[in-house]
Amino acid sequence: MQRAVTLQCQQAKSRQHCFSLAARGISSRAAVALSVVGSRPHGRSFSSTYAPPRGFEAGSQHGALAALAGLGLGLALVLGNKASPTARAAGPEAPGRGICIVGEALIDFLPATASDGHAAYRPRPGGAPLNVCVAAKRLGVNTSFLGALSNDLFGEDLYKTLDAEKVDLGMVQRTPRPSTLAFVSKPPGADVRYAFFKENSADRSLTARSVAEGLKGRSFGAVHVSMGAITLEDVAMQEAFLEAFRLTKESGGFTSFDPNIRAPMITLSPCCYAKKVEEFARSTDVMKSSDADVEFMYGEKADLDVVAAKWLEQGPKVVVITRGPEGATAWYKDATSGKIATVTALSPCSRPQTIDAKGQPAPVQDTVGAGDTCMGYLLVGLLGEDGGQSLVAQVAAGKPWDEAAVKRLKSILANSMAAAAINCSRVGCDPPTAAELKTALAKCKA
Repeated sequence: MQRAVTLQCQQAKSRQHCFSLAARGISSRAAVALSVVGSRPHGRSFSSTYAPPRGFEAGSQHGALAALAGLGLGLALVLGNKASPTARAAGPEAPGRGICIVGEALIDFLPATASDGHAAYRPRPGGAPLNVCVAAKRLGVNTSFLGALSNDLFGEDLYKTLDAEKVDLGMVQRTPRPSTLAFVSKPPGADVRYAFFKENSADRSLTARSVAEGLKGRSFGAVHVSMGAITLEDVAMQEAFLEAFRLTKESGGFTSFDPNIRAPMITLSPCCYAKKVEEFARSTDVMKSSDADVEFMYGEKADLDVVAAKWLEQGPKVVVITRGPEGATAWYKDATSGKIATVTALSPCSRPQTIDAKGQPAPVQDTVGAGDTCMGYLLVGLLGEDGGQSLVAQVAAGKPWDEAAVKRLKSILANSMAAAAINCSRVGCDPPTAAELKTALAKCKA
């Protein structure tokens, strides 16, 4: 049984008196009272923005909750690790070397309303790497997570969430450092916004050495890195990611990268950060981004063709840029002319409508995790673990893109858009299984 617990926080009479939440060691200049407000299902979900109020300690988990307490807000905690019905319905594993996802796993705090009407927040497992893990695994592919998780209660929830999805956790490093917390929300008509609290957090424990130790004796068809709360400004983490890429290339796999911009986490100017992304792209075979990320780095008038060409010059064999309800485009170098060519796939998700797991029209619940769901299918498709042609020779070894390979690339792109569209029919990040996607695609093609 899961419990929804509300931390109702009233302003303390004495501003000098600090109370402690023993479970997390969180200090606050507020009195904290606990009350159980009912049972709720533990479905994985995400949400969006939340601008941190005055009083937040930047980068501090302690400051995040303390500020909420001082403002008299409630914090709704849904505790439990029951796997979702979707997770239990995942298809059989496909043979092959599988996929390794490297990076963070964190807790998203979602805006909610307590039973008494007070503002509240509900924690859910999150982070782009975790989402991509789940998306790929639900398609029936061997998937491993390489990262560091805290020993705190949030870290336990993250571990059990991945374990319930049957993601391989043999390379996970456990640490006493706290879990990263992300407060998220989406104001009407605005993009998702994030406020991260990651001071000395667990996911930053990863090093080049620990990556090498984790990958020792293992090889994967693909290794993917997504940014987020962790950025390329973190030199130690960047070195860890590059070590994972180096070892993957040595074993004949391909590397994949999503800059996944979270502007509040970046201290450099957009143009300087764009240079870092371009430098990192030199070690990448497949690069996936979004039009929103491109706008952040290169400005709102940036030409996607120009940006994709710039990235291709750095080393990737294919660049994919998603454009929300307008679909996605993949850029590659034509085998005959040597010039850059493109394929485009439209999205079945055209707000306010999308498609559900049966291929039927359905309202858009939210778009959280859509890009990560798309990324999960891209990896599965490029490896050929969806039953189609493998494109590893093109993306890892640089084999020319002949007509059959281009046709296959377009099919992979279209299927990734369908997977993302199904995700949008659900609350939070909840990628489809292989069976659900197959049903939806059959209906859409009928």
